[in-house]
Formats: sequence, structure tokens, C-alpha cells
Amino acid sequence: MKIFTQYKGLKKENYILFLGRIVTNLGAMIWPMMTLILNKKLGLNAAETATFIIVSGIMFLPANLVGGHLADKYNKKRVIIYCDIVSIILFVISGLMPLSFYSLCVLLVGALFQTLEGPAYQALVAAITPAEKREKAFSLLYLGSNIGLIMSPTLAGFLFNDYLWLCFIISGLAISVSTVLIGLFVKNPESEDEVISSDGEKEENKEADKQNILKIIRASKSLILFIIAFSFYQGAYSQFGYLMPLDISKAYPENGSLIYGTVNSVNCIIVVLCTPLLTMLLEKMPLPKKYALGTLLQTISFGMFLLSFGVIAGYYVSITMFTLGEILTTVVIGAYLSERVPENYRGRIYGVTSFTSAFMSGVVQYVSGSLFDNIGTGPAWIFSIVMTMIAVVASFVLVKTDRKEFSDLYT
Repeated sequence: MKIFTQYKGLKKENYILFLGRIVTNLGAMIWPMMTLILNKKLGLNAAETATFIIVSGIMFLPANLVGGHLADKYNKKRVIIYCDIVSIILFVISGLMPLSFYSLCVLLVGALFQTLEGPAYQALVAAITPAEKREKAFSLLYLGSNIGLIMSPTLAGFLFNDYLWLCFIISGLAISVSTVLIGLFVKNPESEDEVISSDGEKEENKEADKQNILKIIRASKSLILFIIAFSFYQGAYSQFGYLMPLDISKAYPENGSLIYGTVNSVNCIIVVLCTPLLTMLLEKMPLPKKYALGTLLQTISFGMFLLSFGVIAGYYVSITMFTLGEILTTVVIGAYLSERVPENYRGRIYGVTSFTSAFMSGVVQYVSGSLFDNIGTGPAWIFSIVMTMIAVVASFVLVKTDRKEFSDLYT
């Protein structure tokens, strides 16, 4: 069936990274529960929880930019492995410590190194994959991420009350398996660049060496529009791990963590079932149109969450719409940027977009957290809808602008 065979023809390294993502996310139990850890275990209210997350995010912001620079200047594989080793050690240590702000700080330092490697991971996928197969490669990587996440949020919900410390240690061990796979089976991507790059692309790279990433962005209306759409979309998307668990926990104080864990798992199941299908059905649709459609679906899903307070079935219907939008946007990002930015600047463009999205996530969480504490759930969701509408407008303008600016990609 084409739904499965569409992923044939990728390089061995693509399949190794796919397996690595599955294993890593099987152990990704902490992040879906971070809001509940701060709120239920450490007693922070919504605004205090947002402040903690925002302060942590501010610390992470430079890591996105530094990580992008490292990805472009040094061996991508080594950047990933070295950062993983530090993360593994710190995750395990944090699990062995009594739960407190100190143990969370140890965890966050480990997460900082995961953030640092993020641009290198994205650039690695682009570096080992021919241009015509990059959307499929990023789709496969995203699929692997969610196969691993199907069980981890629900398991975390069961461990949350009495065995939370195990989640920290399992996360570290899962990353170690992925690191071994990359270390043993992924070739040095820099040696592949010469094979993948065309002569025209090489000339473009030489010319780009005389520039910097901000000049490249300023010279492209499409990149500016994409970064605006991406930043506001990701800012609102962060409510999946912030406002959503607060909303569910407020409606169901006793078993909110378990309900939210199952909502997380439903999200992952839909991703696994629908990512190959949507990738195949919308193969011919231009990337900006897919992104615009994804942002629109997220806006609709937030309206549904607004109306679903205290209705469990409503949460599951809303997360279905949310996930369809997530699929369309996520599979586009890596392929879109890799086709519109010179090869030796890909790490930095991934770093810039990660920086802007992290900044907007902090803004959205702080404002929505204040609204949640002082006024209620409804205004917090309405604010989130407004943020997604900005992304919708920017992405729909991008559809026309991108076709005009990058017309050669549409022939």
C-alpha cells in the first residue's frame, strides 16, 4: 500500500533516526506532566507555574541560537551525542533526588542540552536526505516521535502520584538508547553534503557565507511571514502542555492527571494513524497551503476546548481536531526551511525559529496563566484563539507571497 511504501527509498540513517525517536519518546514522561508537577506536587498556582516555565524558557532561549551555530559550524552527529551524554547523566541524577525545585533545576539543565542539540537534529535530517524526499523524512521522524509517545503520557499518569521519580530515570535511559543508535549507525553527515548538494546549491552556499542569518531572513518576505506564523502558532500550541492540563485538572481535581495523560495518548495515536495518510493524500499540496490549513484547524480546536470544560468526550473530540492541525504544520516546518535557506545556514534558521517560538510560548503562557487565575478558563482560551488567528492570517498571506518569491520550487 502506498501509505506505507511512500517512506521507501530514504537512507538508512533516516530509519535509524526514526527508531531513535520512538525509543526516546517512549521515555518522555516528564514534559507532558510538568504543569501538573508544578501545580499539584509543588503547590504553584497557574500564574506561578507559568512564571517558572517562562523563566526556564528564557534560560533556554540562547541555547536555540547557540545550538544553530554549533550545527552549522561543527559535526552535527557529535553535537547530538555530546549533548545527549550530559542530558542522560543529569536526568538520572534528578530522578534520584527528592522532588523539589532543586531536582527540577537539575532536570532543566539536562533539558537545556536537549534544546542545544535541537537545531543539529533538524539540520542532520536535512543533510542526509535529498531535497525531493525531505518532507517524507520529516514526516517519518514525526511519526516515530508519536509512536513512542502513545504510551508514555498514560504511564506517567499512573506513576504520577507515587512513583514520579521513575519517570525522570526512564527518560534518561531512553535517550541513552537513541544516542547509541545514532553513534553506531548514522554516518558523519558532513561527508554526505557534497553528494546531496547540487552545483547550484554549492554556489548559493558560497555566496551565503558572506552574509549572516538575519540578512537572509530580512531579504525574504516569505521567511519573515513564516517565522511570524510559526512563532504565534507554536506559542499557542504550547497550551497543549500548559493550559490544557490546568483546564482538565480544574474540572477534575482528583483524576485530572490521568485524564490528561489519556488525552496525550489519544493525540499520539491520531498522529500515528493519520500522519502517513495525510502525507500521502496532500503530497501535491504546496507546503505553505498545508501550514495554513494546519493553523486554521488549531484555531477551531481551541474554540472546541473552550466549549468542552468538564466534558470528557469534548476533550477527546477537541484533541482530534488539534492533532490534525498539528500533523499538517509539523511535517511542513523542516522541509519548508531546508528548501528556502542555504545549506550551511540551516542549523541557524532552525535555531532562530526555535528561539522565536520559545519566546512566544512564554508570552502566551504568562498571559493565559494570569487570565486563568484571575478571571477563569474561558478568557484564557479566548486569548489563545486570538494568538492562533494571527498565525492563520500570516500563513494565508504566506501562500501567495511564497509562490511569487520561490516560483522555481513550484514548477
